[in-house]
Amino acid sequence: MTQLQALVQCKCPRCRKGNMYKHSLFSFKYDEMHEFCPKCRLRFEIEPGFFWAAMYVSYAFNVAELVTTGIIAAQFLGENEIWWLIGIVLSPILVLMPFNFRYARVVLLHFLSPIRYDKSYEKSK
Repeated sequence: MTQLQALVQCKCPRCRKGNMYKHSLFSFKYDEMHEFCPKCRLRFEIEPGFFWAAMYVSYAFNVAELVTTGIIAAQFLGENEIWWLIGIVLSPILVLMPFNFRYARVVLLHFLSPIRYDKSYEKSK
């Protein structure tokens, strides 16, 4: 499995086999994460408060979504419809909140942590 596939499927960054989350993105329990990888037993929260840094990644996601939606909405609505523009620009933030929450943590573990892929887990289970 490639790193991109593991990232999209929310797999463990070390073995790329174990699921990081207990439930689907479309579940009401989308935020419940395994404490340890079910396959290689990696502890996901590598130090206390580690996932606080995911707020910065989520912030970057939110800014990208706001700018993209704002540019597209401004092209269609113009600057005269300011309240419609504000509503349209803020709506993706609410809709994509579960996505941003999960993938901020996944990106943090895969790219911004000292955890690296270990091929020795490739043949296991």
